Amino acid sequence: MLHSEGHGKVPVPYITAWSGERVAVRSLTVRADGAGLAYRDEVAGDRDAHGVLWSRIGEAPGEGRPRFRVVHPVRQRRALLEGLCQVCGGPAGRTGRGVLFLLPRSAGRAPGWPEGAYGMKPPVCGGCAAVAVRHCPHLGDPVAVRVRKARVRGVYGGFHAPSGGRLAAASEDGFLPYGHPHAAWFLASQLVVELRRCTVVDLAAEIGGAGAGAPGAKAEATGPGVGAHGPAAA
Repeated sequence: MLHSEGHGKVPVPYITAWSGERVAVRSLTVRADGAGLAYRDEVAGDRDAHGVLWSRIGEAPGEGRPRFRVVHPVRQRRALLEGLCQVCGGPAGRTGRGVLFLLPRSAGRAPGWPEGAYGMKPPVCGGCAAVAVRHCPHLGDPVAVRVRKARVRGVYGGFHAPSGGRLAAASEDGFLPYGHPHAAWFLASQLVVELRRCTVVDLAAEIGGAGAGAPGAKAEATGPGVGAHGPAAA
């Protein structure tokens, strides 16, 4: 998706939040039994399969202005779980070696990296990988990695607790592994996966092999890659 900015068009990733997508903060409250967070009008879709509560935000991509530093919780989670390109929202580039991810070289190199790296950025398709490299300042000179298995390990977000008669953030945002004993007080905003069965590939070859007919070849949008061990903020 393109957005008019100044004298030209600015590429906007699929997972980017827009100013017209409102966050439902006021409906957040404490459960009736006092054992954690809840929404006053909570529905089944507000929690994931592990029972963790997620940030509520409307879905209206293209409405208002893009908030490039804010990731849309629903679209980010959908892209990771369904193997969608974080840029165009279509199927990510997949071969026998797995799905294509772009990782910043500055992410830090643990032994065996990128095997076992944790991250929050969804994969990309070949055409959009080229656009991301051209437009995303966070990537720099990224490492292209084919990943056969992205295992869900937890969520990114923050703890909230009652304070002065209202709910307030009780910690800085960070990673919470599933099964954490205090997960009931955590509000998730992004899914976190572990990259397994990784193969570092040649980025130029991946981009060149995408061809004009690739899913993202005509998509003018951009997106950063996945982080490294210990997920970082988006």
